[in-house]
Amino acid sequence: MNKKWTDINQIYFPDGVRSVYFDGKRVKRVDIQIERSFLELTSSEYDCSNLPDHIHYLPRRQAAQYLGLSESTLTRYHEKGLLTWITRRNRTPIYKREALDAFLKKS
Repeated sequence: MNKKWTDINQIYFPDGVRSVYFDGKRVKRVDIQIERSFLELTSSEYDCSNLPDHIHYLPRRQAAQYLGLSESTLTRYHEKGLLTWITRRNRTPIYKREALDAFLKKS
């Protein structure tokens, strides 16, 4: 995400559209969803065992709390190929909630 953006809620995605142009740049829906989830989780104190349904992406710390593991264990699972994170430049690793739920069912 670009640091010059002041409010990502200004960006509107019609149904069925994966990316739009905003201020002369192409913006993907997934990137905005990740950024919104990240900002919402870091700015508030959610109980990670009872998250709202609209949060689909979790930063590493909240993902560790969601699974009941430590952050270093999550990193180890990523290195072994058991869990994958979304790599973002200069950011904390982000996990998909679906992948975490599948990992919980498998364990």
